[in-house]
Amino acid sequence: MGPIASIFSARDTGYRDLRAKAVAPLFSPAQVRSEGGPNGVIGRCVAEFVDQISELRQARVRTDILDLSARLSIDVITAYLLGKRYGGLSENKHLTLEERQRESAKLSANHWVHAVVSWARFSLLPNRIFRLVYPIYQHMNSSDEVTESFAKINRYAQEVMRAVAAAKSKKHYYYHERLLQAGVSSEETTAQSQAIIFAGADSTAVMLVTTLFHLVQNGAARARLQCEIRDAQSRPGRDMPFLRAVVKEGLRLGMANPTRLTRVVPKGPGLRVGDILLPPGTIVGCAAYNLHHNAEVFPEPFAFRPERWLDDGTDCGLRRPGMEKSMMPFGAGSRACIGKNLAVHEIQETVTAVIDTEVLEGARTCQNKIELTEWFNGDIKGHRLDIEWTHE
Repeated sequence: MGPIASIFSARDTGYRDLRAKAVAPLFSPAQVRSEGGPNGVIGRCVAEFVDQISELRQARVRTDILDLSARLSIDVITAYLLGKRYGGLSENKHLTLEERQRESAKLSANHWVHAVVSWARFSLLPNRIFRLVYPIYQHMNSSDEVTESFAKINRYAQEVMRAVAAAKSKKHYYYHERLLQAGVSSEETTAQSQAIIFAGADSTAVMLVTTLFHLVQNGAARARLQCEIRDAQSRPGRDMPFLRAVVKEGLRLGMANPTRLTRVVPKGPGLRVGDILLPPGTIVGCAAYNLHHNAEVFPEPFAFRPERWLDDGTDCGLRRPGMEKSMMPFGAGSRACIGKNLAVHEIQETVTAVIDTEVLEGARTCQNKIELTEWFNGDIKGHRLDIEWTHE
């Protein structure tokens, strides 16, 4: 964020490792699971999200589920990692259900998110050109709404940091507390906290809403998933392979980072790809969009077919070798997304709650398909996905 290299953008291995190792325990599967369910901060956010959808369903209000998903994701990531909810799910509760669907009533952090996402227009340019072009683009696209959105995120981050200074307990549990304990300055920790909000909230919201959108359109998948959920409730500990398949298929189509993730061939003998030898210093890359839509690996690549991930003979002939190797919704290798466990858990818990409460029954999507701009961060065109309920 600004002149400070985030955990996600830093190329200095020592710089990144110090920070990543400090916060890594927060992203362990066991730690994330501990905050799920009705007594955890993640579970409470999910319950409020489902309650709001239920309220909108009862009133038959056409609803932007992208906005709701963004509100949930920013509250989950801030409550879980920073100890204080941003307030996405609560900030417009003073409005009527219909008023909440206006563009002016959308999540207050949206303008900040879209402004940060916009850097991806130029992210693959040579650095010297990027540094020239991007500030010009930012200036041309500035507005009062963008300025206020940045200011609100800054105020939130400063409140989080002030709470640390005032706290009597020094347990160093949260993301920013762990960075401070590792010797990171207060100024940088504030910026790193903003970076994790953007990195986690926006990408998770896109993958969650992609999954929900396709579930609205696919009654058979909803019915099968509901049976599995109800069965697991009656027999605790039972495996849920179809839930995992639904989430995987949502991740495949949602693609947090669909464009080319670049790497540099290190010093040494170079990199051989088939018959081609790439010398050290060559910039190479791989795009999730190409991998996730390879018809040889994923037949019907643009269709939502979660059964392709099942290995019990019910894959409808869609399962192929190499599917797992071709999946990279969170990147791959040592620079893979540090928050992938948190993102997957949020999506799984939300999908489970939404299907179990049947709040999507009787709904239809108001768009036939999701149109995605394949920037570094996937950006849904129009910044909204509406559903409406036509019957119980």
